[in-house]
Amino acid sequence: MAEAQLSLNLDIKHDASLSDFAGPGWMSIIDAVRQLHVGLIGQLYLFGSPATGKSHLLSAICESFIEMDKSAICLSLNELIHTDVHVLSSLENFDLIAIDDLEVLEQSSQWQEALFHLINRSREGQRQLLFAANKPADDLPFQLRDLMTRLAQAPTFKVPTGHDLADRQALLQSILRRRGWQFDDRIIDHLLTDGPHRIGAMMEVLNYIQPMFSNLGRSNISKAVISDALRTIDEQTLAAELADIAQETQVDNDTPDQDQHTMPLDF
Repeated sequence: MAEAQLSLNLDIKHDASLSDFAGPGWMSIIDAVRQLHVGLIGQLYLFGSPATGKSHLLSAICESFIEMDKSAICLSLNELIHTDVHVLSSLENFDLIAIDDLEVLEQSSQWQEALFHLINRSREGQRQLLFAANKPADDLPFQLRDLMTRLAQAPTFKVPTGHDLADRQALLQSILRRRGWQFDDRIIDHLLTDGPHRIGAMMEVLNYIQPMFSNLGRSNISKAVISDALRTIDEQTLAAELADIAQETQVDNDTPDQDQHTMPLDF
């Protein structure tokens, strides 16, 4: 497993844990993950807007399988789409295959077909599959209708948007505890209440302000440093909001005006 991951440059990010998703909005998804653990379900499909924690969750699920002495691999199709499509060959040897960013396959019938065959091989070998995309399988504009059918067969869950304070608080506390980071309560409160609601953006802000305190003892943190951190949170939050607006505008401009035809692939 290690050699395969190294050659593909697809190492699982170990800075993720299922404990990050202890908030109430994630309960049904984590319950489904537990069913995946014990083999009650063979596939799981997650969807939601960008930066809502899908990739972080996929890494956490893969890590949980590795902790159970099973093999797992996490694929970001956004990173692989410009490489050789044969990278999907032989991955069915892993106990769990997590496939992120499904929506990027919209323009490639070759990659759609390769994924279709990977799903079939994995199911024949009784391997488990985990998918993530920005929309439900039925809404993906794939030309390969049989691939959409395969994806739609998986239990499907929409990830929380991050608007629930309890979800953000549980994730933030888990990450800080695992990393051993400590911040003044005013910074934590400001990040939770006035920072980005989307998990991905919140984690980016957290990573941005942490170096401000890395070389300071708790007794050396002045009011000026705290003020700088609060101001940085506001600036990064505004930048994240502007990026969201730009992305939504781009999606609207890229949405085709006419229906796309689908092609069947019998197998």
